[in-house]
Amino acid sequence: MKPLRIGILTSTFLPKFSGAEIFHHNLASHLASAGHQPVVMAPRSLVRRLQAREWKLPYQVEGYPANFWSYLKYNQASAFWLNRRALSHRQRRHRFHVWHAVGLHPSGIFFADWQSRSRVPGLLRPVGDDVRGLPGQGHPQELQALLREKVPLGQATIALSPGMAGDLKAMGVASSRIHEVPNAVDCRRFLAAVDRPSLRQAAGLPSQAFVFLCVARNHPQKDFPTLFRAFRALIDKSGKRALFLAVAGRGVHDLAASAEAEGLSGKIKFFEFGPAGGVGLPQTPPAELVDLYRSSDAFVLTSLLEGFSSALLEAMAASLPVVATAAPGILEVISDGINGLLRPCGDEEGLAEAMHELVVNAPLRGQLAVGARSSAEKYDWSSVTSLYLELYHRLIEERFDQGRT
Repeated sequence: MKPLRIGILTSTFLPKFSGAEIFHHNLASHLASAGHQPVVMAPRSLVRRLQAREWKLPYQVEGYPANFWSYLKYNQASAFWLNRRALSHRQRRHRFHVWHAVGLHPSGIFFADWQSRSRVPGLLRPVGDDVRGLPGQGHPQELQALLREKVPLGQATIALSPGMAGDLKAMGVASSRIHEVPNAVDCRRFLAAVDRPSLRQAAGLPSQAFVFLCVARNHPQKDFPTLFRAFRALIDKSGKRALFLAVAGRGVHDLAASAEAEGLSGKIKFFEFGPAGGVGLPQTPPAELVDLYRSSDAFVLTSLLEGFSSALLEAMAASLPVVATAAPGILEVISDGINGLLRPCGDEEGLAEAMHELVVNAPLRGQLAVGARSSAEKYDWSSVTSLYLELYHRLIEERFDQGRT
């Protein structure tokens, strides 16, 4: 197969550090290592911040005028006209074989609108909460109408899971235009032998405690209040057992007061990591977070909703037994009793019981750890990159065939 020139259009990118940024940095890196030529087009303000880091990225990054997206608030006709011109200009300059738009809003709606007129091959990839929303936290009515109008115009839309595919159909996207491609994890990074005492010492974790790890940003959908109450209940059930909770993610230090109110002082530590600084290639997740997974005994996630949790994949790649809520985006990854234990959302007592079962039942921990690692290998980056490349070629051929008829 000849190398592809791939335009990746996104409203968010490094040096920001959450799911969408991590995924598309890794995707672009894997595409480049396979001999292709991805170009990430991100808001100019982010590109300037990224250039200041002097990272040696294996792919090209260029600025996109994000203010063209902001016109949508004031004049829809002008916003779409400006973005059509900007996208056409980049297509003429780069002659992309295929496009990959990140997020349904704002990138996706503008790309789908332009694609319906230009007929360039390409796809839309949601980030999760742009398709799924918690009750009372959905899109404003005007934006919902715009998503329903524009997103179905796209040639193809990615569903991260079967549940998301159903959400896209409800949005009006035809089944034939929905393609399921999951998130990914680099399993090799979690294979190295573990010197747990040294890792715990470096992270400031107690050497003899049973450590639960939660990796999630500080956001209502992660339901940290339930996590803290469940861990408090676990401590009460466990008598004199040494237990500890490590929480890693953006903004989690702001949760310290809530944890203290649940009586968790001395039983919890918060971590915030970004990509490694300095010159070189940023690793995502960073080495310090990989070591935190290796330092832990089990993983816990109490989300009310997930698009497709990268943290779950990382925990499973590290062979950690999992306790999680039976929430959309988790149900598609965790099978109760196979690679983790599931309990209802908000069920702090049920979560505490499941966590207690992991603490006291070593054979169960071993069984779930084996199931977790086996599950993670299905989502390795080598497989997911191949899925995207197969889809890119299919979309190119589809447009070519349409052009001949």
